[in-house]
Amino acid sequence: MIKGSKTLVKVLLVGLFVAGVSVDSFAQKEKKEKKAKKEKTEKTEKALERPAKVGHAATDEYVTSSFDLYEKNQAISKKLSDAAGNAADMGDVKKDLDGQMEEVKGLLGKSSDVVSGAKTITPKTDSMKAIKAVNAGTKALNATQKAIPGQLEMIKNQSAK
Repeated sequence: MIKGSKTLVKVLLVGLFVAGVSVDSFAQKEKKEKKAKKEKTEKTEKALERPAKVGHAATDEYVTSSFDLYEKNQAISKKLSDAAGNAADMGDVKKDLDGQMEEVKGLLGKSSDVVSGAKTITPKTDSMKAIKAVNAGTKALNATQKAIPGQLEMIKNQSAK
């Protein structure tokens, strides 16, 4: 009986040890995932910077329009965060956001044509700068497009109060 209880205690201790290690490793994995998610969120929330003009009319126009729209949307985000002071303007903001969504769709539709035009620029170094600028403009448009549904939801929630 004593020999059997010692074996039972050993098995239970080994079982507890294995359970403790697996719980600890799971917690570490979860912590790493949260950290990675936080870093990704910080990267996407960081304000995009407008690239310098490249000297190609179509590219510069696309990038300027994209970043103007992006900056306008960022201003709306700030306005929505101070909803108490801007409650009366919510109808105008909603109309503005609807217009922005249409503008974003139109500009994103033109992006492939702008990239094609940028690829034809010579010398090649200028072409690469133009393509990089177009990509930055497209990134700004995508950020704007991603932000609008949340902003519309904020307006809807504030109107319901």
